Amino acid sequence: MNNLNPPGLDKITTWADDMRVWPNVMYGDVYNFLISSKAVDGQEMKNFKSLQSYNYFQSGNVGAITHHVYTDNTFLMRAEVRSSQTVSRMNSVYVHSTQDGTVKNGWCSCMAGRCHACSHVGALLWKLEHAVRNSLTGIACTDESAQWNKGTTRNVEPKALSNITFKKPKVGESVMDNNEDYVPSVRDTPLFSSDAEFKAAIKNSPISKLFEIKGTTVYKSFNCTPMSNVIIQEEHGEHTSISSCRKCYTFFNKYIELNDTKRKNLEHGTKGQSSSVLWKDARKLRITASSATKVPIKDTTDATSFIREHLHPKFTGNKYTRHGTQQEPVAKEHLRSLENTIIDTGMYVSTEEQWLSSSSDGILNGDTLLEVKCPVPTKWNTLEELINGGKYDVIKTTEGHYQIKVKGSRGYYMQIQLTMYCTGLRKGKLYLWRCPDDFILINVDYDQEYVREQVQRLKDFYVRKMIPRIVDEVDSDRLTFSRLFCNFMR
Repeated sequence: MNNLNPPGLDKITTWADDMRVWPNVMYGDVYNFLISSKAVDGQEMKNFKSLQSYNYFQSGNVGAITHHVYTDNTFLMRAEVRSSQTVSRMNSVYVHSTQDGTVKNGWCSCMAGRCHACSHVGALLWKLEHAVRNSLTGIACTDESAQWNKGTTRNVEPKALSNITFKKPKVGESVMDNNEDYVPSVRDTPLFSSDAEFKAAIKNSPISKLFEIKGTTVYKSFNCTPMSNVIIQEEHGEHTSISSCRKCYTFFNKYIELNDTKRKNLEHGTKGQSSSVLWKDARKLRITASSATKVPIKDTTDATSFIREHLHPKFTGNKYTRHGTQQEPVAKEHLRSLENTIIDTGMYVSTEEQWLSSSSDGILNGDTLLEVKCPVPTKWNTLEELINGGKYDVIKTTEGHYQIKVKGSRGYYMQIQLTMYCTGLRKGKLYLWRCPDDFILINVDYDQEYVREQVQRLKDFYVRKMIPRIVDEVDSDRLTFSRLFCNFMR
């Protein structure tokens, strides 16, 4: 067997170029593989020099990444990485990982490739980490192909990730011959609000000794004086309205408030929705129609988890969102075949409440909001069976009409009502789709009183709890914006 290539490479015939489904590789995963994982001799690699591979990635030496999905739903990532010694030579690099980001092994055609953790392997991992950290990966029902990973055009859609069995290699077991080798991972890397909080967490972590090695970049970074903003931070005022706190109001005017022209430009420039960087930045600053159902109802409920996930999302998709991504275009095309017109849309910001936005699945026949749902068949075979089960957000009346539950567990009613509020449309349709022979179109009328109550509740939450947190995150450089968004808001 060639140790420079992954086992069974010659049997792989299909490679996909779809970064939406890249594994969720984070900093802890890169560190664990390069430093803590076991080499062929069973000892920890401790390849600290390979951490310098970040420079390879930053210098643009990593080509387009493609991937192959194994039968156990793990990923083999492939890319060409330019050699540091001979710039005309490209090294073939492979990384084997799980969907959650655990790096299982790496291979490279360079001279150091037999160690499985050379700088070229590290460079590929840093590109994956950069994409995940900047929300360039992940699947939503309105996703389109991302443009950041430019390169090949071969495309084979992977299947959903199923449960993976992890195990630790036994003593004497060859990790090279075993595709089940396991590398532990630091998951859910926390976000620290202060330098003191970060240092306290490091001192109590298993890797604390790493930060005590003098002369290393890690040691210097850990012991340096925390960077402070040049601008003296202004204190918050009362949060009874958008304008009651001068600090938040200044931020609102700079990054959130839009005139009519910018609102139209935002809608036009974000039609790619989750594949648009502008869309991602703009929605982080607002409550959205789809996230409104997750906003805590009681004032006493801790909102930390909701706000953290909204600003720094970790969710990158599951089998339900993947199913929706695959089926939504099919469902819309079927609707068009029935002599309907569907206009794809971007982000709509409410003209009255600019902290609220929505992104619909389209406008049907010029005057009707369209919301597409493609439920995954589990314990039911038809949409009728799903609805009759009583747990879905749709009910069937005694007259035989379908209606959306106002307090359904999935929040369809609130999502559609708030989307109509943001778009200005007063008619809506919920489009349930399973196949051409099994679909349901449900009329949804605008509920003005319901919308008024929900908008007021959400506004109170946004003013008192959400915008102060957003402003603080930006002040502390934990929340940053793309250059595209900053230029758009000028």
